[in-house]
Amino acid sequence: MFDADPKFPQPGLTDGNFLDFPGSFDTCLKADSGTFRGKYCLLGLWTLNVSDFQPQLRSFAQIPMEFKGIIKTAICIPSSCSEDDAALGMTYYLMSATKPNEHGEFFVSYSLGCQSEDTKTEFSSGDWAMVAVLAIFGVVIGVSTLIDMYNKFMDKFFSDKILGIVHGFSAYNNIRKLFDSKPSSENLGCINGIRFISMTWVVIGHTFQNFTSLSGIGFWTNFLYIFSPDGPATTTASAAIWNADSSVDTFFLIGAILLSYLTLKQLDKKKNACQTWSMYYIHRYLRLSGVYAMVIFLHATLLKPLLNYGPQGHLLDFQAQACKEDWWISLLYLSNFNIRGKEEFWGPACLGHTWYLNVDMQLFIFTPLIIYPLWKFPKVGLVLSGIVTLGATITPLAIVWADDPWQGGWSGDFVDFYIKPWNRIQPYIVGLVVGFMLYKMRDKPKLPINWIVNLICWLVSALVACACIYGIADYSPVAGKPVEHYQHVLYLGFNRLAWSLAISWVIVACIKNKGGPINEFLSWGGFVPGARVSYCMYLAHYTIVSWYNSVQRNNMTYSTEVFIYYCLAHIFMTAGVALVLVICFEMPILHAEKLLFGMLGLAGMPQARKDDISVTTADTEKKILK
Repeated sequence: MFDADPKFPQPGLTDGNFLDFPGSFDTCLKADSGTFRGKYCLLGLWTLNVSDFQPQLRSFAQIPMEFKGIIKTAICIPSSCSEDDAALGMTYYLMSATKPNEHGEFFVSYSLGCQSEDTKTEFSSGDWAMVAVLAIFGVVIGVSTLIDMYNKFMDKFFSDKILGIVHGFSAYNNIRKLFDSKPSSENLGCINGIRFISMTWVVIGHTFQNFTSLSGIGFWTNFLYIFSPDGPATTTASAAIWNADSSVDTFFLIGAILLSYLTLKQLDKKKNACQTWSMYYIHRYLRLSGVYAMVIFLHATLLKPLLNYGPQGHLLDFQAQACKEDWWISLLYLSNFNIRGKEEFWGPACLGHTWYLNVDMQLFIFTPLIIYPLWKFPKVGLVLSGIVTLGATITPLAIVWADDPWQGGWSGDFVDFYIKPWNRIQPYIVGLVVGFMLYKMRDKPKLPINWIVNLICWLVSALVACACIYGIADYSPVAGKPVEHYQHVLYLGFNRLAWSLAISWVIVACIKNKGGPINEFLSWGGFVPGARVSYCMYLAHYTIVSWYNSVQRNNMTYSTEVFIYYCLAHIFMTAGVALVLVICFEMPILHAEKLLFGMLGLAGMPQARKDDISVTTADTEKKILK
C-alpha cells in the first residue's frame, strides 16, 4: 500500500507536474493483507484559513496556493477505512507539512471518490428497470432480425405486411439502410460531409477542452508547457481547436436549411393545416427525444455501476446523479435555464453539452412564424427574416457593449451568454432563408453566374470563414495580449452571422453545381453513414471522453502526437457507440413512431423492403397448410 501512494517531491515540477499525484491505482487495489484490501481514494485539495493555528516550519511538499481547487492527489488506505478517514488523514498531513501563505491559508483535503476490490456493485430498482427496457428492445430487435434474415436468405415465407412491420426493427435491415450511400434525388449530398466533419470537430474541441481543462481532469506532467508561450495552445493552427465554437453554429445552420426546405415542400402538398403543423411539432419531439431519453436514462441508471471503475470515477458519478435528478428538465429542453432556481447554476448538469439540443428546440418552436410567411407571402417572410436577423445581431452587441470590461472571452459567458437562444439565432435564421432559396431554385440545376463571379464568391467565403476562426489567433487564452472592448463587441456580434453566411455559400454552390472538387469531396458516399450517426455521436461523445479520463491511471506527458492519437481514438470510439445507439434505439424508435401514426391513420403504414419478393397472404396460407 505504501508503494501505491504518491511520492513527494516528484520530477517535472518546473513543467507543471505539481497538479496531480495519482499514485498507483492498480497496485493499491491489489494490496491484500488477508484481513483487508487496499482502497484507492482520489482527493481534491482546497484551502482553509486557520490563522490561529501555528504550523511546523518544515515544508518539503509546498504546493503553490494559486492552484487551489484544481490540484488532486491520492492515498491508498485499508478497505475498512472510509472516504472521510482518507480526507481527514490527508488534511492532517498537509497542515503539518506545509506553511500557510500570506493570507494564512492552509491546504485541506476532500474526497472525490474511492475504489476497492471489496466494493460490490449493487443494482437499484431503477437499474433493473433499465435492464428490463433493454431486454425488451433486444427481444424485439432480435426476433425482427431473425424474421428478416430468414425471409431474405432462406424462404420467402412472410407477407409484405409482416415484413413492413419487422423491417424497421431488424438490425440487418437498419445496418443496410445506414450504410446505403446512394445519392438522394434532392442532391443535398454536400450537407452529409459538412455534418460529419463538424461532428468530428466537436469531438476534437471537447477532447482538448477536457485534457487541458483547469479543473485538472487529465493527469499531465507538463501542464505549464501546454499553456506556455511556446506551447501548443499558442500556435495559429491551434485556434481551430480552442476556437471550435463555430462547429455548433454549423449544426444550427444546416438543421435550419433542411427544416425550411423540406417543410416548404410539404406545404406545397396542401394537406390539412391543423394536422400538418401538429405533426410538425410531434414528429420533431419524437425524432429527437426517443434516443435522447434512452441516453439520459442509461446515464441515470447503468452508467455508474458499469463504467465507474477508474481513479477518477467521480466524473461519471456526477453525470449519473445529475441525470437522475434533472432528466425531466432535459426532456422538456429547458436545461439551459435555471429551472430549479439554484444559487449556483453552471448550465445543464445532465449531459451538459446537450445545451445545443435545448437551444435548437427552443428556436424550432418559433420557426412557423418565419417558414409559413416565406411560403405564403415570400416578400413578407423575407422582410420578417431580415428584422429577426437585425434583432439577433443587436442583442449580443448590446449585451457585450453594456458589460465593460467584458469577462466572457471570445465565446461569451457559458451560462449567461453562450447557451442562451437569443444569442444563437443568427445561423438559424440564415439557414431558414437559405432553405427557402433552395426551395425556390429546386428546378434550376445551376446558379446563373459565370466562373469569375463563382471564384470571387468562393474566395470571399474562404476569407470570411478563416477570419472567424483564425482572426483571434493572436489573442489565444494564454497569449496575454490585451483585447480592446470593441473587439469583443464586434466579434461576438458578427462572428456567428459571418460564419453562417460563409458556410451557406459552400452549401448553395455545391448543391447548384458550382462546387467543383469541393462538392465531390463533401458529397463522397463515405460521409453518408457518418452523417446519419452524427446525432448519436453528439449525444455520446462527451461521456466517452470523460470515461477515458476517469480510467486514466498514470501521469502523461502532453504532446501534439499524443493529442492527435486520442482525438482519433475518441472519434472512432464515439462512432462505434453511436452506431449501436442508432441500430438499437434511434431507428427502432422512429419505426415505432411510423407504425403508431400508420395505425392512427395519420400516415401510411411502413412498407417492406423493395428487394424482397412480395408474397401474398394466400401464398402464405398455402405454405402453412403444406
